[in-house]
Amino acid sequence: MITDYHWIDDNSQLEQLISLEKKAALAFDSEFERVNTYYPNPALFQFQIGEEFYLLDMKKLQPSEGLQNILDNIIVHSGSEDLEIIQNMFNRQPKNVFDTQIAASLCGYGLHVSYQNLVKDLLDVDLPKEHSRSDWMRRPLSPNQIKYAIGDVAHLAEMKNILSQKLETLGRMEWFELVSKNKMHSTDAKEVIEKLFIKISKSDRLNISQKKLLFAILQWREDFAQQRNKPRNWIMKNDQIRKIIKLRPGNNTELIKKAGLYEKFVEYNGNDLIALYDSSQKIHAKSLPDIFRLDLNQTQIFAASKQMMIEKCEELDIPPSLVINTQDLKTHIARGNTLNDIELWGLING
Repeated sequence: MITDYHWIDDNSQLEQLISLEKKAALAFDSEFERVNTYYPNPALFQFQIGEEFYLLDMKKLQPSEGLQNILDNIIVHSGSEDLEIIQNMFNRQPKNVFDTQIAASLCGYGLHVSYQNLVKDLLDVDLPKEHSRSDWMRRPLSPNQIKYAIGDVAHLAEMKNILSQKLETLGRMEWFELVSKNKMHSTDAKEVIEKLFIKISKSDRLNISQKKLLFAILQWREDFAQQRNKPRNWIMKNDQIRKIIKLRPGNNTELIKKAGLYEKFVEYNGNDLIALYDSSQKIHAKSLPDIFRLDLNQTQIFAASKQMMIEKCEELDIPPSLVINTQDLKTHIARGNTLNDIELWGLING
């Protein structure tokens, strides 16, 4: 059992850590709180450098250029939220990221293999799971929390070595690099708005005027949530947005009664929402996210393409969604493209 570690809770200690020579990638994980905020609130950073383990108290430490640099070459597992924290903290992504979950998905371990299961499969080590939803903001951390936190980085470097060798043996390192690049740029706010816009527009059969208003409200909510650092649904729930689109409450009282918005929220923001009724109509239809519906020929092409992709991916033992997910494939076909226009498809058939 690992018991030795360095606890770092002031920036002078952090600068000493940063000054260490680091030739290999840094094993990295983070613990955070995201109960009542838009952005994740970092509580703890875990590092492994060589044989040494470092726990950084992010409640006390200030972001620095040195910390940004040390995070430029990292090993993570299912690291989308870790990367989001780094992006929010430094306004850029690390230069080099090796995600063991992505690597494992290209080596036959399935799409979303957990860290615990992958450690068991590759290293025959059993890890606890019970502290993943623990209160990481409290101090001091319990011995079990510390054990869990260290365990989350203790095996990353070894798994990277094993998976890198597997990728090289299978001739899939280029696939891994492409998938990793695509994953790093797939979770921004714009994409969240576009997907929700398409979902509501289709399910509610909105006309063009309603679509413009929907898009304006979704963007307004996103900006408001970011500025106040509050969850989207704390600002307005999706069903409340739907009611505003359909019923168009004409004043603050109707916003409360018809859309179910809180009185205090409406008092401060109702006029801004109602003003969107008119301003949203100035949005050019071509600037709205594309909503594609396949015609008969495209439907046949989509079905054939999906089946071809499934069969090829089964042969290679990789998840088809790594190539493209079903909804994106529909959009891809509707735009007149084929499987051959997908870069990863070209690689796996090369």
